[in-house]
Amino acid sequence: MSFKVKFTETAKEDLRNIALYIAEASGEKSIAINFVNELRQKTKLLEDFPESGSLPRDRIMISAGYRFLVHKDHLIFYHYDPKAETSYILAIFNAKRDYTRVMRKFIGK
Repeated sequence: MSFKVKFTETAKEDLRNIALYIAEASGEKSIAINFVNELRQKTKLLEDFPESGSLPRDRIMISAGYRFLVHKDHLIFYHYDPKAETSYILAIFNAKRDYTRVMRKFIGK
């Protein structure tokens, strides 16, 4: 069975910002495009294994059903809705950031 994976507008914006940052820092658009494609490819895992992501340390985030995937130095946060058979990619950002602060804006939605 194949489940759906949908990117929220926030996650799409995160991908754009990551691509712009890498392109600017490296001077190579192809490096930026390849990395964003790697991030997108990582989310394909959720089509077959939607609950494969790690659980965050924060109890509120766990109770809200958030999980995350790790790709190199980035975290891909998502929420799996079993009724809709869909994983919603919520945010993608560098693992050095405080993910509880970044993800707090999604809690309660």
